[in-house]
Order: sequence, then C-alpha cells, then structure tokens
Amino acid sequence: MTNAEREPQHTEPREATPALQGLDAGRAQRALLANLRHELRTPLNAIIGYSEMLIEDAQDLDEEDDQADLVPDLEKVHAAGNQLLTLVNDILDPAGIETGQLELDLEAFGAQLRHELRTPLNTVIGYSEMLLEDAQDQGLEDFIPDLQKIHAAAQRFLALISDIVKFSKLQDGEIDAHIEALTASSGTSSMIQDVVSTIRPLAEDTASTEAAERGSLLVVDDNEMNRDLLARHLERQGHTVALAENGRQALEMIQRDKLDLVLLDVMMPEMNGYQVLQRLKSDEAWRDIPVIMISALDEMDSVVRCIEMGAEEYLPKPFNPVLLKARINASLEKKRLRDQEVEYLRNVAFVTDAAAAVEAETFNPDDLADVAARPDRLGQLARVFQRMAREVYAREQRLKQQVRELRIELSEARQARQVAEITETDYFRQLQAQAQNLRDILEGPSE
Repeated sequence: MTNAEREPQHTEPREATPALQGLDAGRAQRALLANLRHELRTPLNAIIGYSEMLIEDAQDLDEEDDQADLVPDLEKVHAAGNQLLTLVNDILDPAGIETGQLELDLEAFGAQLRHELRTPLNTVIGYSEMLLEDAQDQGLEDFIPDLQKIHAAAQRFLALISDIVKFSKLQDGEIDAHIEALTASSGTSSMIQDVVSTIRPLAEDTASTEAAERGSLLVVDDNEMNRDLLARHLERQGHTVALAENGRQALEMIQRDKLDLVLLDVMMPEMNGYQVLQRLKSDEAWRDIPVIMISALDEMDSVVRCIEMGAEEYLPKPFNPVLLKARINASLEKKRLRDQEVEYLRNVAFVTDAAAAVEAETFNPDDLADVAARPDRLGQLARVFQRMAREVYAREQRLKQQVRELRIELSEARQARQVAEITETDYFRQLQAQAQNLRDILEGPSE
C-alpha cells in the first residue's frame, strides 16, 4: 500500500485523547515511545534476571550431577535476552526521538522492530520450551517455575511487538483511536495515562526551574515478576527484603518498619514513584532513608528530577546485577557513615552536657557509660573524662571532710580561747582564791 492510498479521507478531526491533551505532537510521541521502552523492558527484565539466577543454580547442580547440564542452553537464553535489550535500546533510542528521526517513517520503524527482534526472541522461546521439557524429564522441579516465567515473559514480549507493529502502521489521525482500542483490549497502552501524567510535570518543572553491606530493604514495584526477581537477587546478597506493590502500601511499611534502603519503581498506578519520593524526602523522620529509583523510563528529565528530589541513585531496567549490588552497597555505606556521624554528634553532646553537669556538681559518671564503651577517640575522651570527673569528685569529698574536721578544730579552739579569756580575769582569780580557801577550811583538821 502506497502512502497516497493510506492518506486519511476527509473526515472530521478527532479530539485528542485526555492523556495527550496539553502536550505538543513531539512530546506526545515521545511519551508514547517512552511507554514502549518501559513495556518492552519489563519482560526483558524477567528473561535476563531469571536466566542469570538459573545459570547459577545449574552450575551448582552440574557439579553434583553430570547428567543435568542445563547451563549451555540457559546461557543461550541469557545471551538472547541481552541481545533483545540492546536492540530495544538502539531502535527506541531517546536521541532518535529527540531529533525526530522516528517520526519520519513509523511504518519502517515497525518493520525494523519486528525484523530485528524476532530472531533472538525465537531463541528465547525455543530454548525455554526445551529447557522446560528437560527439567520435567530430569525431575528438576525447582527449575520449572522460573523457566515458565521466562517463557511467559517471552510470549508477552511477542504480543507487545505485534501491537507495536500495528500501531506503527497508523496515521496521525488514527493514533488516538488505536490507543483507546489497545487500552480496552490488550492493555498494551494502559500505562500511557501514567506516562503522560508523569512527563507533563517534568515539562512544567523544567519550564519553571559501593565493601558489601547488609541491610533491611524495601522493593516497591507494581509488577509482581519484577518484585520477585529483584527480591531474590537481593536476598542472595544477604539482605532482608520486604515487598510493596504500590506507593501507598510502601509508605505504610516505611512508617511501621525500620528500613535501611528503598528501591522504588517510577511508573506505578495511583501513586507514582515521584510522589512517593516526594513524601519521603519531605518527612523529617524518613528523609535520611536512601532511595534508589529503578525504572525502564530512561529519559534524562526523569533521571535529573529523581536526583534533584533526593534519590540516591537511578538505575534502568533491566538492571545489571553487578551494578545494582555496587549501587546498593554504596548507598548502604553512605547511610552507615551518616548514621555514625549523627550518633557521634549525639555522643559529643553527652560529653559537653557532662562538662556542664560537673560544673553544676550534678554529674554522675555513669551517665557517660554508653559513650565510654565506644572504641574510637570519642570513647577514649569519655573514659578520660569519667576518670577526671571521678578524681574531681574524690578530691571534693576529701576537701569536704577536711573542711568538716577543720570546723571541729576551730570550734574546739574557739571554746578553749573563750575559757582562757574567762580564767584570765581578776574576778575569776578572786573566785579561784575563795574556792581554795574554802577547800582549805574543809580539809583542815577537826578538833
């Protein structure tokens, strides 16, 4: 069919869908293609991630059983998944969207997508089916659920390609109608509302303005497969992992539990990742919890906004396990150092308060017991301060005892002086003489 034959007839112009109202044509197309990247990467995330874990499990199994050699086929699945990811990134290159290259010939774009992705996709589907048969024949029940997830993800990817090819053949006047049809049927464009509602604030805002750590982590993603895959990777690294399927549930868990780090998806219904991040960073009790944003939406505007809002890192889907581990470890290490600094300053305040208490004579050395138990220099300072305070206290007690004894001596001396002063008077001497005469009379010989 020629371009002339596909020219739309003279019909009344369609009103743009609510999702696309308020955006110019370039921005609307950019939003739609961003959504395509997001949706295509979701099943790829599952294919690559589950195949990586299965390879590790199969390598351990091969050491015990020479008959169960699944590694070569799993490596083919993993390689094909990475090839698909590379092709998706190249075909839906954001740079091409920015320059308008993809807008020139959407039909050619759809044909390229179908042609280049089908071969590696067939590899994934074919080998996953064979691996499922092998696992069932060899009684490897633990491998079957993950292989089924890989196969289901590949089928989902295939369905997405078909819908995208249909979309690419449409003319501008038909796009809105097709979006509505897809939303009502296959759900391929069900996230367009979320994409546009996410990108529009970005435009408004732009116009207006790694040593291994272990921790308690929260994974927030509305896709169950993404949550499961990420949680299993993190648990293998020794972390404790909690899961939330939406932003509201995540906030409830953050309020209830003590968490070291949050891994947050950007694209979620009801409450997207930006809104959750804003709530976290605006709350004094939560703002120091590090947040890593993970999303298939790789627009630079999105990355910049997340970092400006306070996110620790931004990682694209499907994630690289080595990079993910390094970023998580780095974030946990920074949190650990930040917590240490807060604790250090708190303990310094204890020491300075203790100095004031010594001056006010209300200091108790036991008040510094926790700080003195630290192995660092602050602990050493607290221990020295304790010893000095105890010595000062002991000296004060000795001085007080000496003062008491001195007071007694002074009292006795005062009394002696008063007695001496009395005995030295003429009147007292006369009394002494009279008393002596009386004793002499009484002691004289009786007749």
